[in-house]
Amino acid sequence: MKVCQNCSKYGTVRRRPDMVKVAQKKMHKEQPFRVTGYYANVLRQAREKQGLSQEDFARFLQEKESIVAKWEQGRMQPSVEVARRLEKILGVSLVVEDVEQTFEKDKNVRRDGFTLGDFMKKKR
Repeated sequence: MKVCQNCSKYGTVRRRPDMVKVAQKKMHKEQPFRVTGYYANVLRQAREKQGLSQEDFARFLQEKESIVAKWEQGRMQPSVEVARRLEKILGVSLVVEDVEQTFEKDKNVRRDGFTLGDFMKKKR
């Protein structure tokens, strides 16, 4: 805790804080990809085709069995990163380009010309 010089005389230093690196949370960049809507059936069929039970598949992925079950039931959608990993393991397609998001980005691109905001002054 940091305190001013005057306040520091009222306490004692028990130990100096170590410089600990705090793991920064990955910022989720908006990705132009998304998981397909029919991922649940694709996952189940691919897992069964390889002859794996949900328990064995979960152990192989180092995930909880309940997570794999929720993916296959469609109650929980895997992230794009996990879906890409599943694609490599199972040899299926789970990730598609998000056309809507790509369109949104194009819509926000500034075109030639001015807008009203270009002429307004901010009050401070």
